[in-house]
Amino acid sequence: MLLTTIAALALQAAPADMLVENALQVSTAQGSYVTYFNADGTYTTNIGIEGTWEIRGNEVCVERSTGEHGCAPIQENLELGASWEGENAATGETVTYTIVERE
Repeated sequence: MLLTTIAALALQAAPADMLVENALQVSTAQGSYVTYFNADGTYTTNIGIEGTWEIRGNEVCVERSTGEHGCAPIQENLELGASWEGENAATGETVTYTIVERE
């Protein structure tokens, strides 16, 4: 559930900017997929999931076009290659999030 920027700007970028400019790789024990966030508040993935998104405090919240929704933690001062872990609210499993280049 995104273009490389100059490192100095990346350190100062808001989480939403980093998500839109790059991509977010989501990895679980079952595999991984890449999420592409768009400035208009929509997102798509490389596995056919799409919906809307927004930043709420220190979380990125998504709602799939099928109605499922949830929030995941997001770090401040994101940069390309930044990685952190969170818990999938639906399954309780650990998820690793990584900022990767948008293709």
